[in-house]
Amino acid sequence: MNKREENMEWELEAPYLASLPRTTPFSVPDDYFKHFQSQVESVIFLNGLAEKEDLGFSVPTGYFEDLTSAIQSRITVDSFANREAAFTTPDNYFEKLNAAILSKTISDKPKTKIRRLWGSDFMKYASAACFIILAATGLYLNQQNNLKLERSAELVSEQMLYDIDENVIIEHLNETQTASNLSNAEMESYILENYTSNDISTNL
Repeated sequence: MNKREENMEWELEAPYLASLPRTTPFSVPDDYFKHFQSQVESVIFLNGLAEKEDLGFSVPTGYFEDLTSAIQSRITVDSFANREAAFTTPDNYFEKLNAAILSKTISDKPKTKIRRLWGSDFMKYASAACFIILAATGLYLNQQNNLKLERSAELVSEQMLYDIDENVIIEHLNETQTASNLSNAEMESYILENYTSNDISTNL
């Protein structure tokens, strides 16, 4: 007996069942098989957590101490959120706003602020004292610089005199004065006045 004959037999034995539409009585949600793996893994993870003995919940530090104030602040915030708008604008406010701004800006002239150069008498005297100190310092430094230049010029001229040879001095004296007028004592005093003992010893 083939498959068709078997189907004919049960249709004859159960005509009402055979007359029912041949549709699947089970329905599957949308994307069921797409999310099936992740759902199974999450169930396995949750079951593993439930089997652990040390599973517990942790409470933040000071949770119960701050709980009352947190609840009260939340209630206050919610009460303000449920109220109607606390600020109201006058009738036709935005229609008149442009004209009001223009009338205030056009009619009011800009006020010029006058600032005094010297805020007080103390500032005047302090600035005058600073100016005098700066001027005196500049004059003092200029004078010291001039003194240094003069001193350096004197040192240069003295050094030039020390560098002149004794024979040159004698020849110069011989040219300007006759030898009969100068004695050995006068020449000796001239050399001692213009030369140190160190210069004389080195030039001998």
